[in-house]
Amino acid sequence: MFGRRKRDRFLVLCADERRLLTTALLSFRNRLLASGKPTENSNELLVRLTK
Repeated sequence: MFGRRKRDRFLVLCADERRLLTTALLSFRNRLLASGKPTENSNELLVRLTK
C-alpha cells in the first residue's frame, strides 16, 4: 500500500539448515519445471541462499 518501505529480511542458518532448505527448494523447483510453471522466484531464492 501507500507509504510502505521494502524491508530486508535475514535468516541465520547453520550448515544443516541451509542444506535442508537448499534441498527443499531444488525439489520444489523440479516440480515446477515438470508441470511447466515459471521458476524465476525459486531460482532467485536459490541464488540468494548460496551467496
